[in-house]
Amino acid sequence: MQMRIPIAVPAVVLAVLLVVAANARCGETVAPAADAAAELKAKVEALTKAQEAEKQRREAETQKQNAQIEELLKKLERLEKSRPAEQATNSPSAPAAPSLFGESVGRAFQSFNPDLSVIGDFLYKGVSGERGERQPGGENVNEDRFQVRQVELALSGSVDPYARADIFVHIEEEDGEWHVGLCEGYLTLLDLPADLQARAGKFRSRFGKANTMHLHSMPWPDQPSMITNFFGEEGMSEEGAELSWLVPNPWDIYTELIYSAQNNENPASFAGDQADDVMHVAHLKTFFDLSRDLTMELGASGATAPNDDGHGGQRTNLYGADLTFKWRSPTQGLYQSLTWQSEVLASDKDQPDGGDVNSWGAYSSLEYQFARRWSTFGRYDYSELPDDDNARENSYSAGITFAQSEYCFWRLGVKHSDYDGGAPEEQFGDHRNVLFLQLNFGLGPHRAHQY
Repeated sequence: MQMRIPIAVPAVVLAVLLVVAANARCGETVAPAADAAAELKAKVEALTKAQEAEKQRREAETQKQNAQIEELLKKLERLEKSRPAEQATNSPSAPAAPSLFGESVGRAFQSFNPDLSVIGDFLYKGVSGERGERQPGGENVNEDRFQVRQVELALSGSVDPYARADIFVHIEEEDGEWHVGLCEGYLTLLDLPADLQARAGKFRSRFGKANTMHLHSMPWPDQPSMITNFFGEEGMSEEGAELSWLVPNPWDIYTELIYSAQNNENPASFAGDQADDVMHVAHLKTFFDLSRDLTMELGASGATAPNDDGHGGQRTNLYGADLTFKWRSPTQGLYQSLTWQSEVLASDKDQPDGGDVNSWGAYSSLEYQFARRWSTFGRYDYSELPDDDNARENSYSAGITFAQSEYCFWRLGVKHSDYDGGAPEEQFGDHRNVLFLQLNFGLGPHRAHQY
């Protein structure tokens, strides 16, 4: 008997076979996909690690380059520290060394014209106070006036491969007459053994920070009261000789020690016209990089000399300290910067009656650059007098500066001073207000200000 199979049975069997085959194929597909995902993940991790390693390598290379740059900058500062002008010490065309100091070499150097610059400082000064405009002795003067406060003529240049000369002549009005005088004039020996430099002539003493600045290079329209009261209107600048040493140290920190012997002719703290001895000045300066955009400069100063016509019967001893922080934006360095500069000075001055006067002064200044051409400042001054520790002056200054270019700036400033005792109160009363409008411009490489 022939057996008949229903048509539905083969169909069911075929369907089962198809499902089994499909499942087998899916298994074969899923396995390679999982392997591919794992492989891609491993590649991503490898690339990420490689990218991180490259980033670390670049950061290390950048730090190395920054360290090299800082080292070069320190060497450059060492070479140019005695140069007020902003030109390189050695002319590119100057030979590395003379040929047996021959006459032709000397003529070649002297044939180059020195850098010639002219700085003009124009000022309007408006004064108000309890007693108006008075000078010592009670004489009334006109202080509400425009004036060409100072014209500076600067000549700078290389004498030979080992020395350069800098001369600064000031033209100023005094008592209605114009006077020409030597502000500074000195020769600097650039390449002495043992990292030494020396200069001889007339120069500003390296006491603190503000005393070393020319009027046009200050960030304020007037110098701090401490400088005026203890050093005079012209600051402490005398004839003498100076030796500076770049001090080696195991921490590789920029450290400079300066000693000078100068005439003790400063009239405010020393002997003035009666000078018959020398003044000894020492200054220690160190410079730190706190970060890529923040630096700190720390200094200590001392000066001693007779203040009479003798050789030590009456002496004045001065002690000073200065601290400067500078911040410049790492991304907007041309547009944002901040400088905080402070100084303190203490004086011990013997008096003719056998006593002595211990007085002191200080200032603190904050300067903020908020745009390429704009900056503002604030300054506090406290000062006594070298001959009167009962005379006290407290001053508050503020202002704004517009740098028209690197050769010209405009500045508006105000200053309020309170006086307590002594000659200043007798001269001005118990308070005084001053308005400054300053225009400063320069011709030549010795610029009117740092731009």
